[in-house]
Amino acid sequence: MKKIKNIIITFILILITLLIPLATFAQPQMQIISDKQTIKKDEEINIKVQITDTPIAACTLEIYFDISKLEYIKGPENSNYSNNRIIYTWVSSTGRNQKELETEKFQFKVLQEENNNIAVFGEFYNEQGEKVEIGNSNIELKVENNESNINQITENIEQTRSK
Repeated sequence: MKKIKNIIITFILILITLLIPLATFAQPQMQIISDKQTIKKDEEINIKVQITDTPIAACTLEIYFDISKLEYIKGPENSNYSNNRIIYTWVSSTGRNQKELETEKFQFKVLQEENNNIAVFGEFYNEQGEKVEIGNSNIELKVENNESNINQITENIEQTRSK
C-alpha cells in the first residue's frame, strides 16, 4: 500500500513540475481579427485587435494602413485618426490587470482591387505601471479581383461544356 502511495505522490509531483513551466511560458499575443476572409472593391470590412495571454491594465495601439487602398470609416470613441494612422487608447475600468483584451471594431472601405495590409504596434502596461512586451501584428486583407472572378467563371463554364 505504501508503494502505491509513493507512486501516486511521485506522479503528482511530476505532473505539477511539468504544468508550472507551461503556465509561466504562455506567450503574450496580439492579433488582428477580420470579419471577412476575402473582400471586394467598395465593400466594407471590420477588424478588431485581440490581446491574449498577458496581464495588462492599459495600452495604446497604433494602427497603420495604406490610405490609397483603404478608407477609414469609423472606430471606437477612444480612438483618433490622422492620415494613415489610428491611435487607440484603453485603460482598465478597475485599474486591475486583464488577461485578455478585444477592442471594438474599426471599420474600413476597400478602395482598390489589391490586397491590403494593416499593421498594429502598441505600448502595454500592467497595473503597477510597468511596461509589458508584446510583439507587433499585421494582417493581409485579400481583395477579390473582378477580372479574376470573370476568368474563374469562364473556366468553370468551359469545363462544364467539355464534359
